[in-house]
Amino acid sequence: MPKRSLAIITLLLFAAIPAFAGRRIVPSTDRLPLGDWTYDAMISLASDGLVPGYAARLFEGDRLFNRFEMAQIVSMIIETSVEKDITSYQAVLIDHLVSEFRPELLYFEPGTIQKWSERVAGMSLPSDQKAFALGYVQGKFTDSTADDTGTLLPYHISGFSRLAPHIFAVATFSNKEERFFQRPRPDTTPSRLFVRKIDSGSFWTIGREYLDWGPAYSGSVILSDNSPAFTQMRGSREIEFGKIFGRVKITEFATTFRHEGPHIYLFGRRYEKPFNRNWHLGISETAKTNFAPNPLIAALPFYLYQAIFIKDDARINTLYSTDLTYLADNGMQAYAEVVVDDMTAPRFLRPHHSFSRPRKAGIVAGFYSPKVFRDDLPSNFRAEYIAIDRLTYSATWAAVPELAYTHDTQIIGHPIGPNAKAIYLRGERYFSHKFSAIAEYFNQWQTASGDPERGHQRVVSLTAAYDLRPDASIALRIAPFKTITAGEPSESGTEYELRASFGF
Repeated sequence: MPKRSLAIITLLLFAAIPAFAGRRIVPSTDRLPLGDWTYDAMISLASDGLVPGYAARLFEGDRLFNRFEMAQIVSMIIETSVEKDITSYQAVLIDHLVSEFRPELLYFEPGTIQKWSERVAGMSLPSDQKAFALGYVQGKFTDSTADDTGTLLPYHISGFSRLAPHIFAVATFSNKEERFFQRPRPDTTPSRLFVRKIDSGSFWTIGREYLDWGPAYSGSVILSDNSPAFTQMRGSREIEFGKIFGRVKITEFATTFRHEGPHIYLFGRRYEKPFNRNWHLGISETAKTNFAPNPLIAALPFYLYQAIFIKDDARINTLYSTDLTYLADNGMQAYAEVVVDDMTAPRFLRPHHSFSRPRKAGIVAGFYSPKVFRDDLPSNFRAEYIAIDRLTYSATWAAVPELAYTHDTQIIGHPIGPNAKAIYLRGERYFSHKFSAIAEYFNQWQTASGDPERGHQRVVSLTAAYDLRPDASIALRIAPFKTITAGEPSESGTEYELRASFGF
């Protein structure tokens, strides 16, 4: 029954895509997940010298990008490719990147897509399978009381296969995952294994891939790449709602996994709407259930689905979030996201239900300046504030722990987790075209007494990097830290990390 229900839901989800899909024109300000395939593509192209001003190191986790920033880099690559001879595999990667960021390219540089079409008009791109490897390897030595991994040889290798003009497959193997603010987790499983179709009207993905919804750099408060990759079915299309609402981009996913024993179903839906060139709105909803749901969950808003089909709140945990981004013409950004956990259907839909609930919400607000100094060298600064209530992401009822908002013990929402506030600052400055420094400050503290016991953590990090070549870099990171936990002696020290990386 569970597999049959999920199959029906999947068919409904993907059957709707071609029915509603038109030309993809709605841009997104979402931050790209750390494990997104586009980072691997950029590592490969930067290693080949096709990304002016960007070494492969920047796409290996030293910096995260949103869709607008990545689209601007794609535009630079196209300009560079006009003046250089490119190989067929380079053209394949660029072609899929142009398809991926089509709405964003149309938004600020509409001639870029036409320029790329003219560039590849005389080339013979393979229409069938074209496979090659991309990624990076590192040599790393770590001396830290907080990290006992010691000397490592981290690697991140992806196999990229072009299956058809608009379809490709990616398989990634990595021996370590890094998430928000240099918090490593060992992982020897395939990070990603998926097939993706992207064309001018829609996209869909089937397989294991990371997700992150929203503009926040440190992670979304509703769906963050802090969680392991999901084995999922995901699709996106745009719908015209007339003069009042205009054109809206809708993205949906469905996944199932085991958690605390029972079989769990997780669904998510995101609506994105730009009001003009500067203001962008996003609304997201997720539902985690411990039973095989009615296939109509793929079509109905989760509020309405809950009111019609679910009489027991112990069988579902629903979250809603809203994010708003202001994108200035000079590239500056201001953004905020609010999530509310444990949503129940509105009172007028459930008149005989008790609505007494503790506060379970979270917010993240941030500011980003892509240019701090007036010289020609890159520099940027970001500041974020995060606050999450004590019971956010917890189970709807204590008797059903499987409904906690977690996946393989990791919180699906923001990585700082519940009962905490945090300030995150990040500045990056290039002193030459090869030498740069990144300074980070992370200060997290507990907001209320009781579980979970979070304590107080403060980390200051300074990373100096030198790019020997676009594909080869060395970096030194020094990070003093202090941790205070109630009832235990405080812990302090300094992490040292020496890293050499090679991209391909």
